[in-house]
Amino acid sequence: MNRRKFLLTTVGAPLAVAFGTKVVAMARHYPLDELLVQLKRLPAAKLTSHGNWSVSKVFQHLAQSIRYSRLGYPQAKSALFQYTAGAAALNVFSASGSMMHPLDEPIPGAPKLIDAVPNDVALAELVTEIELFIAWQGDLAPHFAYGNLTKAQYYSAHYLHVQNHLQEITLS
Repeated sequence: MNRRKFLLTTVGAPLAVAFGTKVVAMARHYPLDELLVQLKRLPAAKLTSHGNWSVSKVFQHLAQSIRYSRLGYPQAKSALFQYTAGAAALNVFSASGSMMHPLDEPIPGAPKLIDAVPNDVALAELVTEIELFIAWQGDLAPHFAYGNLTKAQYYSAHYLHVQNHLQEITLS
């Protein structure tokens, strides 16, 4: 293989994969409004968490995440991380239709989640934050890990984030 072909392959192949992933990610639709309807139907008192966080803490965490997309995250990863690994991760999550992350990892700089908050109160907070986000017409804050996102990209991030956490919650 000559040098030119080698360079084109080593540079071109990863760029083609990244571009393809971005195209697929942008083509997918994540119905946050439908997820909201599902959340409103959950019987908060009958839910159990099989993870490290209680049901209430999961809902509080999700509400924080959505709130911060409107009002700003307390801490951010470096711009280099956001525009490389962060952006790539969101594109892979969005293209694949699922998110995988540590489900007991707090948002950097966020206030501590409160044990004493009842499930129904935490769920109501999450529902309110999703409704506020859907109605939001202002600028969106950069995501702490993914950087600047469009509203459609935030729809994907929030939808996938909620779905990822709901995997640990069941009816008891």
